[in-house]
Amino acid sequence: MNFRKFLLLLTAALFLAGCTPKQQHSAVPTQTGSGIQVITSISPLADLIKNVGGDKIKVTALIKPGNDPHDYEPRPDDVKLVAGAQVFFANGAGEEPYLEKLIKNAGSASLKTVTLSDGLELLEKGGEGEYSSTGNPHLWLDVSNAEAYVEKIRNTLSQISPQDKDYFSANADRYLKELDNLDNSISTQISAIPLSNRKMVVFHDAFPYFAKRYGLQFRSLVKSSDSEPSAKQYAELITYVKQEQVKAIFGEAGFNPKLVKQLSQATGTTFVDNLYDDTVSPNTQADTYIKMMELNTKTIVQALK
Repeated sequence: MNFRKFLLLLTAALFLAGCTPKQQHSAVPTQTGSGIQVITSISPLADLIKNVGGDKIKVTALIKPGNDPHDYEPRPDDVKLVAGAQVFFANGAGEEPYLEKLIKNAGSASLKTVTLSDGLELLEKGGEGEYSSTGNPHLWLDVSNAEAYVEKIRNTLSQISPQDKDYFSANADRYLKELDNLDNSISTQISAIPLSNRKMVVFHDAFPYFAKRYGLQFRSLVKSSDSEPSAKQYAELITYVKQEQVKAIFGEAGFNPKLVKQLSQATGTTFVDNLYDDTVSPNTQADTYIKMMELNTKTIVQALK
């Protein structure tokens, strides 16, 4: 082989080696898609945001459908997601106790944080129990509060992306009409329950806003989702269920039904599973906010009539 041919072969080999793709190492899932990168805490809020933002945003809920937010601890992957986002829609009222630390660890000076419950009436604040300092966080189970959330989402997205303001407004207007219809439908269905039967007992303290809005008496087995009731509290609830002739006791999606079933057996009351509150369903049964609220209403009405 002459020297010139050798150089040509060597050059070709080096060129091919340089074109060989390098192996990619990406253990952390990244956000894809165009538009505003949005983070929120729980799946019901994510659905409200999707209905306003449409295809102009990508929204990620830190707690996936079917999971209990009370057990959530941010992971390094979540910190990176928040660091890459433009806005974090938090519920507030204690729903995200990890939020301050999470945002600090994300270290994004440009991240906008919006608390959806700001300015709304908080139940149970200043009382006794888990929510005495923050107020009960489950405001979205009153549809009128969800409508206020939608308006705040619309206004925030319009500030971030003014060129899409008309798009967000049109989406919000359409969705608010759907929520108005939902609110009226729930009221109509609950009103069909005899007054003496409008009493619901649920595992944890998630339904005071729903009960107040739609005219139900409400009790919960536990005030804190991570602790069991005392013997006194349990005995008092047994007495209440029997004296008031409560027709059904409800379990909740994402929570262990053991204690609720025990209460049902101790009182001879029907046990009904699953109501959705902190999560939408991981299947199509109740995978949107509206479907979740419709299913809850149907379940409650059928059990209490």
